[in-house]
Amino acid sequence: MLAIMLIFIPFMTGGLLVAVHVLPSAGKAAALLCFLLAVMVSSIQLSLGYRDVYLDATMFVLFSADLSLLVYLVLKSKYQVLRSEAASGKRFGLVAAALTIILLALAAQGYVLDMSAIGLYVYNVNMFLNLLLLVLLFYLLGKLQVRTSTILQCIVWFSVCNSSLGLLQYAMNKSLLLFSAEDTINYYEGARVAKRVVGFVGASNGAGNLGAILFPVLLYEWMRRKSLLHLAAMLLNVAFLFLTFTRIGYLSVCVQFLVFLFYARMGQRHPLLKKLGVMSAAGIAGVLVYRIFYDEMFRVLFLDRGDTESHRFVQFRMAFQILKEHAWFGLGAGQYVPYMQTYHGIDDIAIHSQFINELIEQGIFGFLLFFLVYVSLFLWSLGKYKGERWFPVALFIGNFIVVNFNPNQYYSLCTYTFFIIALGLVFTRKDLLPGHEAQENRSLEASKYPNQNKHPIHIMQVSKGG
Repeated sequence: MLAIMLIFIPFMTGGLLVAVHVLPSAGKAAALLCFLLAVMVSSIQLSLGYRDVYLDATMFVLFSADLSLLVYLVLKSKYQVLRSEAASGKRFGLVAAALTIILLALAAQGYVLDMSAIGLYVYNVNMFLNLLLLVLLFYLLGKLQVRTSTILQCIVWFSVCNSSLGLLQYAMNKSLLLFSAEDTINYYEGARVAKRVVGFVGASNGAGNLGAILFPVLLYEWMRRKSLLHLAAMLLNVAFLFLTFTRIGYLSVCVQFLVFLFYARMGQRHPLLKKLGVMSAAGIAGVLVYRIFYDEMFRVLFLDRGDTESHRFVQFRMAFQILKEHAWFGLGAGQYVPYMQTYHGIDDIAIHSQFINELIEQGIFGFLLFFLVYVSLFLWSLGKYKGERWFPVALFIGNFIVVNFNPNQYYSLCTYTFFIIALGLVFTRKDLLPGHEAQENRSLEASKYPNQNKHPIHIMQVSKGG
């Protein structure tokens, strides 16, 4: 299967090259991203000839997409745009360098350390390689002047498909996924068997993470467009998130909504009154839900679903004790569970925190690099969304909450989705706020004709300014 995919790469690259040549800039981004998302949710994995050792098809699609965009820029004699906009180039260089160093450190781990779970080690290498390819993809899309709205619209439709699948899963009690269509969605950890939808992720906690990651995008798009479609997409996602019964997902969305209430602009007329009205309505709704449904919600979320959160804190304390044994280099990507079994005689589960997992398995050095990428994308998106900072704040805080209470490192779809959104915010062309575009066009139109009564304009000044 791997050999077939390697042979298929030139044909896939050729097809994508034809597509990006024919389509407009928005169509290029939409086509590539939709194709990428379709491959991601398919969960197609290619065997490397060893037990439990696979590469996902996403890597080959990303490689082909990046190659097709690079070839397109060269053939269209647009390769010079790769050197334009020094700030974008520096951002790309920083993130790409950090991820490349992480990959080199992972390669060194594979050479130096004893990897008991080789499949999980390859999985981690595969994931970071995909993140590096994603960075290159969005850097190239940015050079093609792709708008952020194109990326976010694809995410909206992706959310609609995911939510619709989740509702069907709950109604039919089947996963309906490509390689596990007949599997049930029953959850057996609690006092009673409960149904928890899994969406495209294939895991209930991962589905909750995905719903929380998608929520700020849907809220932002609805606030911008005020359309029935975007309102329906947001409500469907809320219903999907509820049916995952992922408590940390609920908390994440509540925090994101509070960020929106306190910091979002609500029009030009009476914004304070509107904000107070929304906050009052939300508070009253919260009190009513608590008073009416508390007993039922406690039964569903803690008794039927299982009260498992206490183990996470025990695990975190234990993980920090293990950190002392392999502080700088880590104990090996994907090796926490076999390490605990071999050296401490403890049958533990995967660390329920992506950031702590990076710290334990890749050491302080690898963790700092990963954290640098996360913080850098956050700060850059804040600078780009000065008038709408609630959006990147909600996105990054919401993601930080869910990834640090679930094993998000093994929900690759959640990781890729978050980075697609974050990289889209940073590298693609931001859409102007409603009404600002007309103002900008008017100012540009007026600037075409300088006032002759003011200072004379010299040819060298014009050339330098251009």
